Amino acid sequence: MTNQSNEQKSGMELPDERQVVDYLISHPEFFLENELLLHDLEIPHESGSAISLVERQVAVLRDKNQHFEHKLREMVDAVHDNQRLHDSLHRLSINLFGADSLDDILGVVDDELRHKLGTDFVYFRLTTDAVTLEGVQGEAENDAVHDVASYTYVAKDDRVLALFDALIETKQIQCGLFTDEQISQLFRQDAPEVASMAIIPVSDAGISGLIALGSRDKRRYHEGMGTDFLTSLSDLISASMKSQLQK
Repeated sequence: MTNQSNEQKSGMELPDERQVVDYLISHPEFFLENELLLHDLEIPHESGSAISLVERQVAVLRDKNQHFEHKLREMVDAVHDNQRLHDSLHRLSINLFGADSLDDILGVVDDELRHKLGTDFVYFRLTTDAVTLEGVQGEAENDAVHDVASYTYVAKDDRVLALFDALIETKQIQCGLFTDEQISQLFRQDAPEVASMAIIPVSDAGISGLIALGSRDKRRYHEGMGTDFLTSLSDLISASMKSQLQK
């Protein structure tokens, strides 16, 4: 009301908000020529108190700086993580080259994933005519020592593998979105500790099944995450197994 009254008394029409904004944009030198305004103008703050325009600009720049610092840290972390995964694939390639059997291949992969990359749980469930099932499955089922590879050879009609038929047939790597039954059947005694998991299907001539990766961290494996490393890992394992079965 006071502004309107003053405007009516003076007979002058004050510019509206848009006109003020347009003027300041068109005249960036305005505050250089009127420096005192930078200190005299008060801007409402969320805290309820008022701050000067200079203080407001400093606060905005500080927020932007923190945002860019956060983005930079994310980029640096991503570079380090990518280098770590690249080193892992390189190391795995060399070690798989020297593997003499399917068991050696699984042992190399298990060691790389659990001891080098820190994967909490690694389980293999495979079916192949190249391995005699008698005695092998029983030993793996009863093995509760985590320093020993927890892998298993099973029959072709294995009911656990049947839960993942679609993934195995399409060779589709999947992260997240697994049922409690699938987690329980795959990870057995470790199932209560598994908060997230990923499946790497194995489907080549002479052998099929899956490699199950489990983590206590629910954010480790999730729907929508990139699977480039897991795909490269799958290709390496498949090539090694195929080479071994052809001997």
